[in-house]
Order: sequence, then structure tokens, then C-alpha cells
Amino acid sequence: MKRNFSDYIVALSVILTSMVLLAALTIALSGYRLKKPTRTLQINYEDVTGIKVHSELRYAGAPAGRVIAMRHLTAKERESSANKRDAVQVTVSLDDAIPPLPADVVATLSSDTLLAPKFVALSAGTPGGNALANNAAIEGHPAYGIEQITAAAGPLLDNLNVTVANLKNDLGQFTPKLGPLADSLKIDVDNLQNVVKNLDGVSKDADKVL
Repeated sequence: MKRNFSDYIVALSVILTSMVLLAALTIALSGYRLKKPTRTLQINYEDVTGIKVHSELRYAGAPAGRVIAMRHLTAKERESSANKRDAVQVTVSLDDAIPPLPADVVATLSSDTLLAPKFVALSAGTPGGNALANNAAIEGHPAYGIEQITAAAGPLLDNLNVTVANLKNDLGQFTPKLGPLADSLKIDVDNLQNVVKNLDGVSKDADKVL
């Protein structure tokens, strides 16, 4: 059966529409923006575990942009940094609707829940003061999640294990001495009871004399 030309047109239209929808979905999921960002901010972090390009940026808890780049600081940059532990620089783009960022804004890493993706969080800062210039660089504060808390607690747990081991050793040395000490206390108690009995006898004899 000979196909009509219109059938090919319909099939081609379906294919093209599917490709356009797939491209739009890919762009939406990846966070890619066709428009070049006009406002950016550089944030230096000690550790950015959980953050990647296209991660969300929030200002005072509301969506405000995306992470557009990440790079490791050079050895020279780390030496000249106020915080020698900074290792990664994150570049974020700010939506045009976001007001100028106050100079005292605080950048952290956060997540809505324990298993939710992490995002870059900016505090609201104090209005009325100096504002950050475009593409300014600020110091970021690391996130304190389960991994960081566990790592920080590691030395404490090690010290606790050493303390428990020393306590067990001290108890092991002290326990054998409890037997002779108990025997000595028993002898002292017996002697004390004899003294009390003797005093009681003396008291009765004194009553008879009187």
C-alpha cells in the first residue's frame, strides 16, 4: 500500500516535537540557563561535599540562583587566603530579582533533610549597610552534617576508649586487694565487738559495786 506524503509529515512532526520536549526536559533538570548570568558571587569553602554544578542557591531560604562553576584553589591562593584550610571556590549566579547582597551575608551549605540534595545557602544579612560588589569573593562556612560530626567525634571516642581501658586496668589491679582488705576489716570489727562486750561487763561490775 502506497503511503501518502502527509503520513511522512505527521511522523516527522512527532519526532521533531519529541526531540524538542526531550531537550527542554534535559535543560530543566540540569539547571542549564541559556542566558548568560549577569550577577555572580565567588565563595571559598574548606569542603563542598554534596555540592555540584547546577546545585541550587538559596537566599534567606528562597531560590535565588544556581552553582555555575567549581574549581580547586591553587597552592598560592591557599597560602594568601585568610583561611588556610579553604580548598575549593564555588561560583554561583544570582537571579536579577535578588536585591543587592549585604556585606555581612553568610554563606553556608545546607539541605532540607538528611537525604535531600545539598544547596548553597546565603543568609539575609543586614540591610542598609555596604553591599557586595558583583563577582565579589567571600568566605563560606562548611556544613556540619553526620559525616563531619562523626569525623569530629573520632578523637573523642578514641580518648574515651583509652580511658575505659585504663579504668579496666586499674580495676584489675585493685580487685585482688579487696580480699585482704575485707579480711582485715572483719578482724577489726570482731575486735571492736570484743571491746564493746568488755566495756559492757565493766559497766555492769561498776553498777554492782555502787
